[in-house]
Amino acid sequence: MSACIELLQKLVAIPSVNPVYGGPGEKDVEAFVRDWLSEKGIEFHCHEVLPGRRNVVARIGAHDKPSVLIEAHMDTVGVDGWAIGSPYELQCREGKWYGRGSCDTKASLATFMLLAERCNENASELNHSLVFAASADEEAAQLGAYKLAELRDRYDIKGALTGEPTRSGIITKHKGACRYTIEAAGKAAHGSTPHLGENAIYKTARLVEKLERLAELLSQEDNRESIERGSLNVGRIAGGIGFNIVPDNCSIDLDRRLGVSEEMEEAREAIEVIAKTELGVSLSTVLERPPLNTDNQNWFPQALAQRALDFGTDADFGEAAFMTNGVAYASVGIPTVVFGPGGIEQAHKVDEYIDEGEMERSLGILESFFLS
Repeated sequence: MSACIELLQKLVAIPSVNPVYGGPGEKDVEAFVRDWLSEKGIEFHCHEVLPGRRNVVARIGAHDKPSVLIEAHMDTVGVDGWAIGSPYELQCREGKWYGRGSCDTKASLATFMLLAERCNENASELNHSLVFAASADEEAAQLGAYKLAELRDRYDIKGALTGEPTRSGIITKHKGACRYTIEAAGKAAHGSTPHLGENAIYKTARLVEKLERLAELLSQEDNRESIERGSLNVGRIAGGIGFNIVPDNCSIDLDRRLGVSEEMEEAREAIEVIAKTELGVSLSTVLERPPLNTDNQNWFPQALAQRALDFGTDADFGEAAFMTNGVAYASVGIPTVVFGPGGIEQAHKVDEYIDEGEMERSLGILESFFLS
């Protein structure tokens, strides 16, 4: 068993389902990372993100050199429906290693931990100071990443890499994400006299029809495969009490993905206009994250691409529909890329896996970047 798989096995064995999916969070993985760094003689610090939930950060190399941040998140999505053995027992079938987080994104975390170890062993030879970080809360609101972004000036961070499954490809652009809740207020009445009430579900249904028309405009045939334009999805609706009561409340949750050419304010305003077509309706913002739009000619993606070529990886810069922690680092002006082992098609899937050899390739590229 390779060092990569051995470390991944230990990480997968630790449940770290984000609390939004009903799990305990990443505190036990955080403890493992801290103990592992201590065993390797690597100094680190912890920064609280939420009560009982922290990032782990280690800076390796000369402090008078500019730094590059290499970060992976510790939390995962839930395990409902898992069918191949235990989700917390890494197992191999036909060259595929199965386990929750094996791909998203404990494979990146294990890879970056081993990178930190090797850079620490050869600290005097580093081209750049390495800031290794294991972050909290990516699967909910990316709060750990935004906390890390505050370290830009302290560590003179000139580039950031967030670990996600890209098959060691370099992603410089991806969509943003906005999440909103629309709440409609009505007036309760007995089901036998609905004219005495105001049905909040009917009101919400009219809004959903208008939102669907907006979604159709956004997802025109020529835009579906482009990250230039966004998308909209009504993901949840809830309201009412029972058969014989006119509902006095109803709410819907919206997921608005932002294309790289879109402005967050304009996207929000379009939804506000729809919400205002009904009386007694309020719109609240749950989360707003802009797209990632790193200049492909920036020194950091260019330098990383050259190393990727040496390992037989396509050096063309990629783009993605999903969102990552990268938006946090870009928000403070750090050139940011998304990179890591595994394929995104496995992320959040039941019975996720990572292919044999993926981690070793990512590790080789990053070692070459820091040490050649």
